[in-house]
Amino acid sequence: MRTLFVTSILLLAFGVLIYAETTQWGRRVFRDRLLSRGTIANNSLPVPVKSAVFQYSPPRLGAGRSPNVTYIVARDNVKNGRGGLATLVSGGVNRTQATIRLTSRPYGGFNFTVEVYGK
Repeated sequence: MRTLFVTSILLLAFGVLIYAETTQWGRRVFRDRLLSRGTIANNSLPVPVKSAVFQYSPPRLGAGRSPNVTYIVARDNVKNGRGGLATLVSGGVNRTQATIRLTSRPYGGFNFTVEVYGK
C-alpha cells in the first residue's frame, strides 16, 4: 500500500513538472509534409502582456497549386504552465495560409515552436 502511495505521489509531481500547453488545429494525415517551422520567444521587458505573430504563407513558385494546411501545432516550450497562449487568427486548416497570435501570461515570457503541415 505504501509503495502504491509513493508511486502515485511521484507520478503526480512529475506530471506537474512537465506540464506545458500545446495547442493544435486539424490533424496529421498520411503524406503530410512539414511546410514551415519556427521558434518564437519573447522574454524581454517586464510589460503586462507580450505578443508576437507567426505567419505561414505559401511560397510563390510559378503557377503551381499552393499546398493546403492540414495540421498546425504550437508547442509551449516553457514548463509548469507559465508560458503563453496560441490563437489562430486567420486562415488555418484547409486553407493555403495561417496566422497565429502568441501571447504571454501577465508579466511572463513565452517560447513557442510552431509547426505547419500540409499537402
